[in-house]
Amino acid sequence: MLKYLEINISKVYESSLSLSLVTAEQRKSCLSILSRKLDLFMNEIIEINDKEISIATDNGLDKHVIDRMKLSRESIIRMISSLVSVRDMPDTVSEIIETKKRENGLVVNKVRVPLGVLGVIFESRPNVVIEIASLAIKSGNGLVMRGGKDCILTNLYLFKLVRESLSESGINEDSMYFIDFTDRKAVDLILSMDRYIDLLIPRGSASLVDLVNKNAKMPSITGGIGVCHTYVDKEADIAQAINILNNAKTQNPSVCNAMDTVIVHKEILKNLLDPLSKVYLEKNVKIKADQEAYKIIGSNKGVSHATEEDFGYEFLDLVVSIKTVKNIDLAISHITKYGSKHSEAIITNDEINAKYFLDKVDASAVFHNTSTRFNDGFELGLGAEVAVSTDKLHARGPMGINDLMTYKWVVLGQGQVRT
Repeated sequence: MLKYLEINISKVYESSLSLSLVTAEQRKSCLSILSRKLDLFMNEIIEINDKEISIATDNGLDKHVIDRMKLSRESIIRMISSLVSVRDMPDTVSEIIETKKRENGLVVNKVRVPLGVLGVIFESRPNVVIEIASLAIKSGNGLVMRGGKDCILTNLYLFKLVRESLSESGINEDSMYFIDFTDRKAVDLILSMDRYIDLLIPRGSASLVDLVNKNAKMPSITGGIGVCHTYVDKEADIAQAINILNNAKTQNPSVCNAMDTVIVHKEILKNLLDPLSKVYLEKNVKIKADQEAYKIIGSNKGVSHATEEDFGYEFLDLVVSIKTVKNIDLAISHITKYGSKHSEAIITNDEINAKYFLDKVDASAVFHNTSTRFNDGFELGLGAEVAVSTDKLHARGPMGINDLMTYKWVVLGQGQVRT
């Protein structure tokens, strides 16, 4: 079986060598075809997914995992919208990034080119199949994917639509491959395939990201682990803060850009926590409060004392921790110690404090007076994302089309030789 997988991965590599020759119109056509197929086969997708959700529920999978697995008409419509957005973005394959003419007459062009073959290992989320395939198609890359076993049938059905769309638009369907072998040995094989895979992207738990970073023979991206904070400064608008904090925690708590910790300036602790705790508890959010916050809201059911482990923890659920600080520097120190460099926010009407926070906090994205939930490729205008990278090289934050590309130097001469 492993030999069979290696043969198919090698086919992706061989096919990828010609993908930069595919026209922009073919890539655009492929994404149009795929968007129509998602719409046409929406009921079939949901039916397959519902069966897998039922099995996962019977098997006792965690709620946040099941939330990530589930597809609905609304989520598929969002997938289609993302596809159309990626389709309509500028085509930058073979784009000349910069050009210059040397004194000897040589024309030197810096040209954007695909990375080659992307390897993606992900857990739970079937929408990743479409999201990453669309970006790979638009950026001219080959793609090898491996998803979790609990959603394998949904993943394979979606990928079948991808392969059909490639073929119908005249793109080699062997340029993309979804590994249907769910044994862990498949992951070990992918990690060793630096001969064929140029960049490996893990999307899932901290243990998966750690496994890839430690064992991949090819370059890999660190991302997807979001321990996210929002600092509410003493100059914050309380009503605005409550609205933002509500969105950051409850709009979709099972994703990496959902907020985990509210950091509150001591001077506004009571004014903020009285109404905020009411909002959270009405939405069944469990609150883990530090000592000072607990004195104010600890009488409510659903509020408990925060432990050291409750800070720096990615809850992926309706759970939030609260930390009280005396000033902005202590807030930043807390984020530096416990954050994952993913998404960090400040709520304040003090522009000096806002700039200080945005400049000093080290994260892939920082936010002023808005929700951490916006750290997303679609929301930031990239069409989609393959991951939110917390690395500093080669990409940071949501990785869109151009982050899946590199460049080469194209030098044009008329017989010049070096002296």
